[in-house]
Amino acid sequence: MVESNQKIICLLSDFGVRGSHYVASMKGIILKINPKVKIIDISHYVSPYSFIEASFILKATYKNFPKGTIFIIVVDPGVGSSREIVVIKTNSNYFFIGPNNGIFPNILDLNKISECIKIQNEQYYNLPVSNTFHGRDIMAPVGAYISKNVVLSKFGTPFKPTDLIELPIEYKINEENKIVQGIIQYIDSFGNGVTNIPIKNNLIKNTNILLNENINIQILIKGNTYEGLFTSHFSRVPIKSLLFLIGSTGFLEISINQGDASKELGFKVGDIIKIKLEEDIC
Repeated sequence: MVESNQKIICLLSDFGVRGSHYVASMKGIILKINPKVKIIDISHYVSPYSFIEASFILKATYKNFPKGTIFIIVVDPGVGSSREIVVIKTNSNYFFIGPNNGIFPNILDLNKISECIKIQNEQYYNLPVSNTFHGRDIMAPVGAYISKNVVLSKFGTPFKPTDLIELPIEYKINEENKIVQGIIQYIDSFGNGVTNIPIKNNLIKNTNILLNENINIQILIKGNTYEGLFTSHFSRVPIKSLLFLIGSTGFLEISINQGDASKELGFKVGDIIKIKLEEDIC
């Protein structure tokens, strides 16, 4: 992917509808520092405090942007505490700014991080810094200065990628019995549940478990078992029928044709699910 000539900053937060002025404040700070930067809103409707949802959204979108894009993530229930704020640069030249609260290891291959800096240099802050709005006073100005080609070492001290907090995300595979245990990492506005089970060429990644078209899949959620077909698109099953398919982000999704799977099956983001091919879940 070609690197953009115009610098781009992308914002992701859980500010919600009534937090629009928070978003505007961050944009104002960025534009005061670099009026030429392009600012894009990925989403400000992440469920409050949901690290899992935020990491999924970013993982699903960041590679669609030109190299050199700067991502600022403000899903930060620990704001004002001693948690670190870091800036990360990948080998592929993407930049990420956010709190060290578990989001980044679920997005990035730690072996492909070229720089990781703990942000500490107040020279690049919007002063005075609010104890409750580090997105505006630390993350936004640092992102703006990166867009003006300030080198990362200016912002603070090196931080080991291995010290980045990892989310305790469930993912277990039993190839012999064709059982995979994972989580719901996102629910869209139609009620489709995106799992963290990655599929490539109809194979569950890093396994020999093949999902053939029209194979039956059973799913266990909160002690209840449901069954549906694995298929390529919604219209292959009757209306209101449960189905499993590969979503646009490459993960297995749980859906109901013209229905709301999250309501019908009663799942939410973070819930542990277990899928089983062909045979009964034990």
